Amino acid sequence: MITLVSFLLAVLGLFLIALSQKRQRVSLTKGVPITRIQVNIYRTVASLLLGISFFLAIYYEGLSFGIIVWGTMVSIGALVVTFMITIARS
Repeated sequence: MITLVSFLLAVLGLFLIALSQKRQRVSLTKGVPITRIQVNIYRTVASLLLGISFFLAIYYEGLSFGIIVWGTMVSIGALVVTFMITIARS
């Protein structure tokens, strides 16, 4: 259960990073512009979510295996976010 929460936090963090980028933001929000303050907020929250995800994986799985699990979750989460953005564009 903790691993699933960690994965969902990683996906949400990666999605916020994608929303802070101009190209993805324009395609997902129908051209609504983003301010510099919003970019900073999105990136800060995304960093916090990814950090919490990392520490949950380390706490639940242990140091050596937790790093591997977290790296795998971030990779799969990035693919999930990529597919979500691709599907939303079409």
